[in-house]
Amino acid sequence: MEDLPRIAITMGDPAGVGPEIIVKIFQDESVHEFCHPLVVGDAACLRKTAVQFAPSVSVRPITSPEEALFTPGTLDVLNLGNVPASLPIGQPGAEGGKVAIEYIRTAVDLALSQRVDAITTAPINKESIHRAGFAYPGHTELLAEYTGAENVALMLAGDVLRVVLVTTHVPLDAVKPLITRERIATTLRLTHRWLIDHVTESPRIAVTGFNPHCSDGGIFGEEEKTAIVPAMETVRGTGIEAVGPFSADALFSRLEPGQYDAVVAMYHDQGMIPVKMANKGAAVNVTLGLPVIRTSVDHGTAFDIAGKGTASPDSLKRALRMAAQLAKPTPAGS
Repeated sequence: MEDLPRIAITMGDPAGVGPEIIVKIFQDESVHEFCHPLVVGDAACLRKTAVQFAPSVSVRPITSPEEALFTPGTLDVLNLGNVPASLPIGQPGAEGGKVAIEYIRTAVDLALSQRVDAITTAPINKESIHRAGFAYPGHTELLAEYTGAENVALMLAGDVLRVVLVTTHVPLDAVKPLITRERIATTLRLTHRWLIDHVTESPRIAVTGFNPHCSDGGIFGEEEKTAIVPAMETVRGTGIEAVGPFSADALFSRLEPGQYDAVVAMYHDQGMIPVKMANKGAAVNVTLGLPVIRTSVDHGTAFDIAGKGTASPDSLKRALRMAAQLAKPTPAGS
């Protein structure tokens, strides 16, 4: 069991479902069969949550990953002790955003120093982190800054379909200027590299258009002609098999499992809706391009059910399992 990957789970926004799904996951002894999990968070908050929703779990504060015991039924928490006792549950706020960022910073430092092998993040709330003074659109961008990664991309991956986004959490009216050949080519390179490392030595990537019907020869826009096709031609010249561009509605409605190793989509809803539908809520968020491994749940803080005991830990378990798999990648062709 000593060769299992050590994974740091960030507690996320304490006002959301993060603490609940974490204590529930530690009720599941099978988690310890594929990883050594520890939490970066607040021991008092987790202990209170465990008493409510996972009374069989014992919360054990530690001051370093090296102190963790990884014993089934015990939750080792690197205790930052930063959650105010009066923090309101189920609503956004600056305090929740502030401590959520602190958990991520700490986990990144642990991963960069190789004291943990991967990071799995519980959800944060964008309004909360903005109230706390952090202008990041989400995890992807702040992880890029904290790790010094120049180029990153968001992928949602499941057994049926993987989708990588060219743009992430930006307003629709801000997407168009970001559809550039450079950004698309970079996303294709990141996707290809990740697939080589973790899936297959011969990746096949489908690419969506940006405009309806891929602009119908320029009637509905020029992005296919000016950005998407040139980007695909650029990466094809380096041996990347990029196919398309396809009208997104036609591609996703007819896509067969395994037909492509990944799809690169131009903007958030264009890619996230079909991948979540195809994988029936069983997809995992993976950040491409980081010097560390990071996975996450495929849902948000769910303030509407926070503190009610109804949150499911299934997505967290899938994210942990994928982090464990990625921490020990099988070389392509082996």
